[in-house]
Amino acid sequence: MYEGKLAVLTISPRGQVTVTYAWGDLADNRPGVADGAGKIVGQTLKLGRLPNGADVSAAMQADGTLSVTYALAGQTYTGAFSRQ
Repeated sequence: MYEGKLAVLTISPRGQVTVTYAWGDLADNRPGVADGAGKIVGQTLKLGRLPNGADVSAAMQADGTLSVTYALAGQTYTGAFSRQ
């Protein structure tokens, strides 16, 4: 199982966001934390590429969870994040 955390720090009226994203062990990628920026369009938050090379997007689901896609080094991982 892969663990990650996403903290949205700011949201502008036009949907621009700043975030902190933390990830656990995943293949050759060691745990880390990175600040990032992105944009919310509709129900989806798309982050710019993180410093470790990962692309992350998160879509709000009806049950309040986020359906997250994390792509790194040719591999794509998906899962649900819940509010803590």
